[in-house]
Amino acid sequence: MIAVEKLIVQLEQIIRNRIASDRLAVPALPATATRCITLLKDPDVDIKRLIALLETDPVYAALVVRAASTVSAGGAARSIEQAVLRVGTDALRTLLLHASARSLFESPDSTIRHRLAQVWRHTVAVAVLARDVAALIGATDVEVCYLAGLFHDIGKPIVAGLLLEVERDSGKRDWISGDDWSRVVDTCHRSIGVALAEKWALPPEVVVGVRDCVEYDDADRQSAANVVIYCNGLAKINGFAAGAFDAEDARAVVLIGRSMLDVDDAVVERLMSRIKDRTEVAP
Repeated sequence: MIAVEKLIVQLEQIIRNRIASDRLAVPALPATATRCITLLKDPDVDIKRLIALLETDPVYAALVVRAASTVSAGGAARSIEQAVLRVGTDALRTLLLHASARSLFESPDSTIRHRLAQVWRHTVAVAVLARDVAALIGATDVEVCYLAGLFHDIGKPIVAGLLLEVERDSGKRDWISGDDWSRVVDTCHRSIGVALAEKWALPPEVVVGVRDCVEYDDADRQSAANVVIYCNGLAKINGFAAGAFDAEDARAVVLIGRSMLDVDDAVVERLMSRIKDRTEVAP
């Protein structure tokens, strides 16, 4: 096995150097999503152009139609146009970013794919909880909190790819344990996540939420970062962890967040009781 601390230092240096020289291989936002989100930035969005774009991409079109069936009692949407109108432009933008983020958590390596599936499950739980908690405390923009939650771990699959590079270069398999893999990924992913959020032109508030969701900020108690930190701990202690974690530390994070955000325990417990079903249909 490897010396984890040394590997962490080396990877962090590689990441800093690649970001500084603009050589970090951060995936671009898929073309269809980019074009649709660009259209959606216009308050007077051309719905016909938006529909025409979605019709060229069966994957995104199917996602929109599926989402439309969950927001209306009128049954399945009979067309993409009907689906778009049911979902609404704000929710459609979030849906496109959610689907694009999900695509990063795939890997040709079966072991990495399994680990990333656990990270994605945790990520969606944090995002769903962040939206709910933001609504409970009257935060100014619940979708910013949702997206900050969705992207708070977005650098992890890219770090996983860097670890595959190390494996290929060494020619050794099973060179790192699952716990050590999680530790390296957990330590090194933040700066990559910020770089990707900026490259995908997410709102500045979301980028700040991704960057700052490490320690609570007393100066801005209802910030997206604070909400994500609280929901991150909440997800972990309720069975949505992506690997080994310090349970005592996670409980402390939740206790501090409860006071910081002034959330109602009983309401949060009700949210947690439905979180499994809700993560399966998010966003």
